[in-house]
Amino acid sequence: MAQKITKKELEKALDTYANLVEMYPDNESYLQRYAKMLQTLGREATATITLQHLHDIIAKRSPKEAKAFAKQHPQIGRILLDDTAFEDHDKHAITGKIIHELTSKIWLKIHQKKLKEGQAICRAEDLSDTLTLIVEGNADAFAINHEGTRILVEHMGELDILGEHTLLKPSTMDIDVFVSSPTAKVVEIPRKKVSSMIKGNPHLDKMLKQRAIFRTHVQALARNDVFQTLPLKLTKYLARKLTIRHFAANTLIYDLKQPVHGIDIVISGHVCYLAHNRNKEKVMLSPLPPLSIAGDTSLHGGETTSMAELAAKTDASLAHIAFDDLLNVSVAYPPLKEKLVQHADMQKVKMMQEISRL
Repeated sequence: MAQKITKKELEKALDTYANLVEMYPDNESYLQRYAKMLQTLGREATATITLQHLHDIIAKRSPKEAKAFAKQHPQIGRILLDDTAFEDHDKHAITGKIIHELTSKIWLKIHQKKLKEGQAICRAEDLSDTLTLIVEGNADAFAINHEGTRILVEHMGELDILGEHTLLKPSTMDIDVFVSSPTAKVVEIPRKKVSSMIKGNPHLDKMLKQRAIFRTHVQALARNDVFQTLPLKLTKYLARKLTIRHFAANTLIYDLKQPVHGIDIVISGHVCYLAHNRNKEKVMLSPLPPLSIAGDTSLHGGETTSMAELAAKTDASLAHIAFDDLLNVSVAYPPLKEKLVQHADMQKVKMMQEISRL
């Protein structure tokens, strides 16, 4: 009978393999054994990072083996999403093609601007009332989260557009967009010229508005701490599925024990959980600012009940994501469920601390 290895002996072996992995970071055998020991000791987070690295090494050698490895270890979030429900196609992207068709080729050639890789097409805070059309090449769009970190929110390609929300309502840009191909050609189309196109094609106005809304949803997810690590394909999937709900100031959003079918991300305004103080008066706890997750943040199937009453402190807009859609995404990207549960636990602790001070 094999002698049982003690936890102390396993931790000693783990230290040995940690050193080996540091010395030979691409050795598949060492990485595999190191990850297995980490899992045995319950250190899932470090094990997941190790397995992700191992998967990426295998992928360079054999995509087929990498795919099998990803299915064996779904927690690494490297599953190849063949399901058409998660396809990267964006039905609103056709807007740029229509703009291109409605614009004279000669005018486009005269006004196009050639850029090199890494150059900015636009920067956040730039004032704009024009629509930019990518005639040739690719670009990446980045948003800034509340910590000031740049987050990738979109890959843009030929005949895509940007700046539709500033065209509809002149204001500052809220993303940085950089050329990601060796070269690119872009054209800035003035507001007056686009307005003329809309007069002759009324459906174009609706398409521009839909594209602006969709991108707002994508950015709201990408800027949120819980969702910002999602692959872009899954972020777009959730952006298509979410619905926006509007609440006037002092309106109750969730009643106690009311069935809850999903979670909400605060898009604008502030919302607050409600609690009773020592005089049994109902008071608002600290407000949850934009990009916060509100409501029941545990990932469940079906229905659950709200853990506390939630109200709008100011006029507020919330992006509602159904539990079923979250479950679909968590199957493809298991770390999401863990992040949601961690967020829920932190929110509960924070609420209890505030309530204890009332």
